[in-house]
Amino acid sequence: MLIDALRRRVARLGAPPLITFYDGADGSRVELSAVTFANWVDKTANLIADLGHDDGEPIDLAIAATHPAHWVTLVWTAAAWQRGCPVEPGVTGADLLVVGPGDERRAATTVACSLHPLGLGFPQPPEGAVDYREVFAQPDVHDPSPLGESTLWAGSPVAPVPASDDRVLLVDPDAAQALSAGLLAPVAGAGSTVIAIGVAPERATSIAAEERARRL
Repeated sequence: MLIDALRRRVARLGAPPLITFYDGADGSRVELSAVTFANWVDKTANLIADLGHDDGEPIDLAIAATHPAHWVTLVWTAAAWQRGCPVEPGVTGADLLVVGPGDERRAATTVACSLHPLGLGFPQPPEGAVDYREVFAQPDVHDPSPLGESTLWAGSPVAPVPASDDRVLLVDPDAAQALSAGLLAPVAGAGSTVIAIGVAPERATSIAAEERARRL
């Protein structure tokens, strides 16, 4: 569903913005085209395989609970599905766990994400975890799982959503809205999403005007 749609989006409309992300905590703005987003997904999917995690085995995305609308969370969700892996938004005991900054929980294999606007790693290596910065060493190769892509989120298949051709603004969306309206809908169509987290109401209004986005 998502991965096939993303490949089609890259082929027909790869260069324009797909996701624009604002973080009120540090004032950053990150813009990802479909090509750039797909590249992050491919590299992350290859990292999952390189870490020895089997296709089809669940992945615990703790960052989906702590940072549900971050663009890195959306990349990890898509990459897990590309490997045929169900996504659990939390900690359920999966062999592979993905955490955000300051999260000390660990599993058999843990990847820690700094969530730096430019994707940079931690100043000091995270104890007991792989720094997500290692993703930069992965090849830019699309490697789909022979099992096919997963659509499982928290134990249930994600329902198809209507394609969107609009540019919309989501302010502090929960994980479900970030995934459906923020990623699945625009990927299926020609739309794009502006996601703003931790911004004041007046800043959200100015972002909508600056980005020419309709607030949902």
